[in-house]
Amino acid sequence: MINNFAPADLKKLNILKEKINNNLLPNQLIISSNNITKLNEFAKLLSMFLVCEKERTFDCDCANCVRIQNNTYYDLKAYGDFNTSIKKEEIQNIIEVFNYSALENKGVKIYIIKGGDLLTLEAANALLKFLEEPTDNTYAIILSNQRNRIIETIKSRCLNIILTNDFNAVKDESDDAKQKFVQAFFKNLVHQKNNNYILIRQLFDYTPINCYEYLSEIANVIKNNKWEQYNLDEKEILSLLKPIKHHIIEECSSACNLLGGSFNKELILEQAIIKINQVV
Repeated sequence: MINNFAPADLKKLNILKEKINNNLLPNQLIISSNNITKLNEFAKLLSMFLVCEKERTFDCDCANCVRIQNNTYYDLKAYGDFNTSIKKEEIQNIIEVFNYSALENKGVKIYIIKGGDLLTLEAANALLKFLEEPTDNTYAIILSNQRNRIIETIKSRCLNIILTNDFNAVKDESDDAKQKFVQAFFKNLVHQKNNNYILIRQLFDYTPINCYEYLSEIANVIKNNKWEQYNLDEKEILSLLKPIKHHIIEECSSACNLLGGSFNKELILEQAIIKINQVV
C-alpha cells in the first residue's frame, strides 16, 4: 500500500501517526495531491491508525485495520468519486449519520470526502457548519486533487496536508486542459464568441507562464494550421477567421509580451478577448 508514497509522504504520515498516539490529531484534515490512488491509500492508512488495536503499523492485521482495508468498518463512510459534484443532500446525510453514536466499540467515527473541490456552494456551507462544531472522536478527511478550488473558509478550519505530485500526471493534466481550452476558444469564436469571456476567466487562477502558453498556442494553431491536431473543422473556422487571423495572432502575441511584465494578469487577458471579439 505504501509503494506510491515518496519519502516526504511517509514522513507526513508518520507525523500524523505520532499525533494520534498523543491524542493531538485535529478532527478535520485536507489531504491533497494530483495522484488519486495515493490520496485513497493515504486516507485508508490514516483511518487504520485511528482505529488500530495494536501498534499502528502499515501492515497491521488487527480486526479493525483489516475491516478498514476491506471497507467493512461500520463507522467509516466515504462520499464522492473525484469526478462528480457533491451536493448539499450528501453533506446533510453525513451530518445525520454522524450525529448518532458510534456503532463500533472503538468509538471513532470517520468520514472521507473524495473531491473537496467538487462541493457545491450549498454543500460547502453545510459542511462548514459541521466542521465548526466537531464532536469528540469524529474525524473528517477531505481529499482533493485540486486544492486551490476548495473554499478558503473550509481550508482555514482544517489541517492541510500536501502530498507530493505525480509529475507525469501533472503534464498529462496540463496538456489535456490546454487542448480543451484551445478547442473551446475556436468553437466559441464561430458559434458564440461571448462565451470566451467566461472561458478566459478560467486562466485567472493560473500563473502568467501558464497563461502565456495558452495564448501562444492559440496563435500557433493559426500560424501552423494545427486544426486537425485539435479536432477542429478547418473549413468552418477559416471561413470566419481568414480575414482577421493576423489580428488574432497579434493580440495573442501582445498579451504574451505583457504577461512577461508586472502588469495585471486578469486585465491583460480580458482586454485580449475584448479586442479579438471586436473584429469577429
